[in-house]
Amino acid sequence: MYVRRSYYKWIIGAVITIGIVILGYYLVFGLAAHNISAGKEQVRQIALTKSNLKTVDTYYHLNRGVNSYAVAGNNQKGQRGYFIYLPNSKKAYYLLAKKGYSQSKILQHFSKLHPAQKINKVNLGWYKGEAVWEVTYIKSNGKYGYAIYSFNKGKELSYIDNL
Repeated sequence: MYVRRSYYKWIIGAVITIGIVILGYYLVFGLAAHNISAGKEQVRQIALTKSNLKTVDTYYHLNRGVNSYAVAGNNQKGQRGYFIYLPNSKKAYYLLAKKGYSQSKILQHFSKLHPAQKINKVNLGWYKGEAVWEVTYIKSNGKYGYAIYSFNKGKELSYIDNL
């Protein structure tokens, strides 16, 4: 009789523990995903109302000391443009691709400087007071690296290898 009660208590404790773990998992990852998608929608709305962009087709998120969301799209003239929004300071920047390095230009530039690297991801954002491109890559040895380039001049500002 005592063993049966002990067994049921153990089962109930295990079920409660599993429930708490599932709830914790949902809270951590569900809320994180919600914040990212809410940030995307927020920057899209701001970009369409406060800049010359008329369409948005690409989203970026970069956090290198300053949290930034960015979108890419076209204006009424069909010109490629980028909009960077810094939610903490509520500042925003509209950049024309032709006045700096576009995503395709920065990828060509990176491939020329680092030909053996396989590009994994590209992000546009804000770093040390200026618009930047961050290129994430994978080396042939399987290790990751990051390169940060100035949007305006294409200058390599940071290069971190073998992570």
